[in-house]
Amino acid sequence: MAKQSKMLIRADASVAIGTGHLMRCLALAQAWQDAGGEVTLAAAELPDSLCARFEENKISVRRVGAAPGSPEDASCLLAYISQLEPEWVVIDGDRFNCNYLQSIHASGSCVLLIDDYADRPSFSADIILNPNFAANPERYHSRGFRATVLTGPRYALLRREFQHLLHRQVRERGNKVLVTLGGSDPEDLTSQIAGTLASCSDLEVTVVAGSAYANKNRLIAQAGSQTKLIFDSHNMKELMQQAEIAITVAGGTLWELLSLGCAVLSYARTAGGAYLVTCLARQGMIVDMGEVSRFDAGKIVPAVRGIADSTSTRQRMAPQGQALVDGLGATRVVEMLGQLSGA
Repeated sequence: MAKQSKMLIRADASVAIGTGHLMRCLALAQAWQDAGGEVTLAAAELPDSLCARFEENKISVRRVGAAPGSPEDASCLLAYISQLEPEWVVIDGDRFNCNYLQSIHASGSCVLLIDDYADRPSFSADIILNPNFAANPERYHSRGFRATVLTGPRYALLRREFQHLLHRQVRERGNKVLVTLGGSDPEDLTSQIAGTLASCSDLEVTVVAGSAYANKNRLIAQAGSQTKLIFDSHNMKELMQQAEIAITVAGGTLWELLSLGCAVLSYARTAGGAYLVTCLARQGMIVDMGEVSRFDAGKIVPAVRGIADSTSTRQRMAPQGQALVDGLGATRVVEMLGQLSGA
């Protein structure tokens, strides 16, 4: 890729949609920078803490003063494209419909669409990335898309710190538990799980609430005095490495935990997430905790203790997760973008 090649990313984060779109775009931006390029983020919804994080990574931030996915949003992005002349425009989010994609693609810039569901009637893009487990390129081809499709955890977008990871040493008893349920956790499972685990004096529990989490006071009230609470952590890798068991929800954090060989108990917020969790659980890689909407506090302690007390289970899960997600997905995607654009 040529030095100073430009990438323009369009993605958002909020309590309603979470922070996953932006965090995986941050990983892609870092890989683009590592290859010598420059990155600009265009966002309509962006928590201040995440804005600061992008700027700390030397990513320019532009605001979109329009409803996400609207024609006015598209016009704003087209204006940024005209100004910046990026080699690649990256669009990540379900709000951007076929008309939106078509108008951006018609600008002449190469478009990478990061997608999760393959449910749009058509796809105006030069390349589609769907990193979900068992994602099928044929679902895109059947809708007339004939360009490149990258699918599966091989292309999971993880940040720089999740590359070149070491073999996990599994302790005999795994009593260190990490609770991390995404950037916003709109259903507030965080406080419910923290409250349930507060009575377990034999467990060392760390609870991390993300940058868009809105129930800080409730969490503080529910968590026991022995529970360690962290808000908007910037050292997730270290916390994940220290933990032997993690409770999370299907999404980018799940991929990060698997790449570190951590034993995972995962909930699902969406139908796609439920499918992912079911598939991974069937292969013995994680424990399926069910759907967020059917949360059952009574299942948590037995599930955690079952994994904590079984060294053999954690020894089996660790290499499986690291074999599935090696942390190099963002680098692979950037290499593919360079090949396709000739940059």
